[in-house]
Amino acid sequence: MPRGIALPFSLQRRFLESSPRIQQAIGKLKMALELDAREIEPLCVELQGLIRSARLPGALAGEIDSALVSQLAGVRAFVVRSSSNAEDLAGFSAAGIYESHNHVTTAERIFASVKEVWASLVSVRSVRLRQQAGISLDECYMGVVIQEQVGADFGGVLVTTNPMNRADFRTVYVNVSPRVTDVVDGSALPMQYLYSTVEGGGRTLSLGDAPADLDSRAHDQLQRLAIAGRLLQGHFSPDYTFDSPVDVEWLADGEHLHLVQLRPYSA
Repeated sequence: MPRGIALPFSLQRRFLESSPRIQQAIGKLKMALELDAREIEPLCVELQGLIRSARLPGALAGEIDSALVSQLAGVRAFVVRSSSNAEDLAGFSAAGIYESHNHVTTAERIFASVKEVWASLVSVRSVRLRQQAGISLDECYMGVVIQEQVGADFGGVLVTTNPMNRADFRTVYVNVSPRVTDVVDGSALPMQYLYSTVEGGGRTLSLGDAPADLDSRAHDQLQRLAIAGRLLQGHFSPDYTFDSPVDVEWLADGEHLHLVQLRPYSA
């Protein structure tokens, strides 16, 4: 897994509480949500602007900077990722509604990206979707993961089940983007495969927008990934049935597989 640090919910909370203007805007948004008022959208936009422009308190910035120096010294490029408690829930996946930033190369941009991630918790889209799902703003927090950006030839998402047939316990589903930037932004149709974790071997479902299939070495890596995913499913399963699939975002180069995100899979 790429090296990284995690900024817990408490840091976001301390940041929000450091600004009276942000606190006032949060109060207005909560009231508008209770009344389902027309002002919800402009209040979200205003609150996001306040979060982006507010200065990080010195002590808070110092804690983050110290962790970066001690854990990620020498790293040239970072990924700043969202990690909220209001996602990957039963009936509410929240896939794609929170911000993450790649190719962050300076301390100034790291701090700005962290605030962008915090601000995404109150975007118009995320607030509206959580409102429809009955999730209160009071119950939502945002953590941030800052990771080393690793080089990779291709990447994608592994789901440790067959989404087309959940009764098929032998196979896992893998989608592959030959360009790493396409992994989660949806800008190109991925290649899609099923791999058996019992008999071994894979089956091509679709090449998506790719002009040709992967070579045999890449397929060997994907078979290893399939087995690793099944082991992770067993490790993180909440009960003795080991039957709760996981969703793994991954990257690969010629020698290594990198696991960059793992979470419960919600169909």
